[in-house]
Amino acid sequence: MSQRIQLACLSVLWVVALAGCGTSSKIDMWRTLTSGRDGYQQPERVIEALNLAPGSRVAEIGAGDGYWIAHLSAAVGPTGRVYAVEVETDLIEQLQHLVDKEGLENVDVILGNYEDPLLPDGSVDLAMTSKTYHHIEERVVYFRRLHADLAPGGRVAHLDDRPDLPFPLSWITSGHTSDPTLIEREMTRAGYRKTASFDFVYPQNFLIYQPSVDGDPTAAAVGN
Repeated sequence: MSQRIQLACLSVLWVVALAGCGTSSKIDMWRTLTSGRDGYQQPERVIEALNLAPGSRVAEIGAGDGYWIAHLSAAVGPTGRVYAVEVETDLIEQLQHLVDKEGLENVDVILGNYEDPLLPDGSVDLAMTSKTYHHIEERVVYFRRLHADLAPGGRVAHLDDRPDLPFPLSWITSGHTSDPTLIEREMTRAGYRKTASFDFVYPQNFLIYQPSVDGDPTAAAVGN
């Protein structure tokens, strides 16, 4: 598609999207549609909210194209560790190329599987997903299993597109969203409690969890 056609399409989407929106919504929508991922994802604010100390060990489950890897690498510093987890060999190769190219010596690329990220047991201070939660099929089982990978005080953070976005964002993200009430229900059943939530990443839920009842996943699942 030519740049002229892309701009024309964007202009149409912009006009449709802003109909009936308040001023703050217009600003958020404009940022989302025009400024690329750095604009709407606000990585500096996300990293700040994650409150990562130097030396932390962080895993991104579903690292994809590696967008978060350099940000996480810088946040944990040379004494920390970042585990970039993917389940497809072509993505693993892309991630390893990125790590080598950028000289990210504190990053390990891990080929996990659909049932288990294959992280070092008991060593992860933060496990993070970004645009990945909705892709995991047996989420309750998966995150129950993740308890074994978390260090004492370990946390799990989810960034996933919301289902209540206005058009055209709802069209762009169709089929790739997670209702925050569903995340809450499933994470509770998996043995976690929500410790923080943020709304500044406009198109996404941003939720943080920790194991509940001393990390016993069965206790929080009773009655669900």
